[in-house]
Amino acid sequence: MVRFGYMLVSAVVAAVLAAIGVTAVMAAINPSATEVASNVSDNDPATPPDFYGTR
Repeated sequence: MVRFGYMLVSAVVAAVLAAIGVTAVMAAINPSATEVASNVSDNDPATPPDFYGTR
């Protein structure tokens, strides 16, 4: 019964660490709205942001 308890605690710890890891990765690769807005050359919503490059 002790081994089952360790397995259960390990599964909970692994799930928490996975959730923290996924959150950290998403925060690192997903730009914030202010970062995207600072890359826009003007306020025209039809104009793509500068980081998309030129046509």
